[in-house]
Amino acid sequence: MSPNYLFLVFVFFIFSGVRAAPKKPRSEILTSNETCLMRHMHIPAMNPLVRKDENGKTCRIHLTTPVCRGYCRTYEHGTHVFPHRAQKSVICMHDGGHYEEIPMEECDEGADAKIRTIRVLKDSRCVCKACEKSRSKCMRNSLFK
Repeated sequence: MSPNYLFLVFVFFIFSGVRAAPKKPRSEILTSNETCLMRHMHIPAMNPLVRKDENGKTCRIHLTTPVCRGYCRTYEHGTHVFPHRAQKSVICMHDGGHYEEIPMEECDEGADAKIRTIRVLKDSRCVCKACEKSRSKCMRNSLFK
């Protein structure tokens, strides 16, 4: 391509009014929680959830599990200290709520009392949050206790 042709294309774009899409303010991007949502799902390996006692007796429950899914804004910024970058990493995870004990739906006759109930996380919400360093497995399934 000739330099004259490139110059004409450049001038055309300047005068044609081509503009970039308006950007959201940084504060709006950082506080937005639209991409981290809760969804109630049947988890295939846990539907039905089966618990077994030491005598081989079982209890079952068809459970809809609240799952946080989505993505959260993660970024790096430069620093004066090696490795010359700092990272802000957050994950979509449960926040708040309490554990509630619910009875299993179907139990074999004579099943142990320990497997007749299950504790499930209730009334939590999904947020973008930094992983607590005291918890080594932040992605661990914390829905059941």
